[in-house]
Amino acid sequence: MSTTMPKETAKQAAFNFFLKHAAYSYNPATETKSQGRARTARRLAKAEADAKGLGFTFEWTDDWSCGSHIEEYGEESYPEEPTTCETCICKSFHGEVLASLSCIDDADAAYRRVVEAELALEALAN
Repeated sequence: MSTTMPKETAKQAAFNFFLKHAAYSYNPATETKSQGRARTARRLAKAEADAKGLGFTFEWTDDWSCGSHIEEYGEESYPEEPTTCETCICKSFHGEVLASLSCIDDADAAYRRVVEAELALEALAN
């Protein structure tokens, strides 16, 4: 008898990724923190899959329009300048801008994926 675990599906992998990397909110009157976190992870995983199925694209570009972050926002918010500052634009299959977010600082691959899923969620809601 084999004791190997079944392989994680793509949906499970996406859910687990967002469970680990995404921020979440919850309503303490109706759910626990764990329930809110799981709800958020499910919504982001679904938005990511739906966006892919609809042919959405995500365009990342430099965004230093504010210039110095320290001068613009103060040393309390930015004790040092970020290494990168970018904009992410979610576009439809036809190139229509559906959602965007600017001034994304020092995003690693995991944070980029979270941002793209959040923009997809916003685009799909409109």
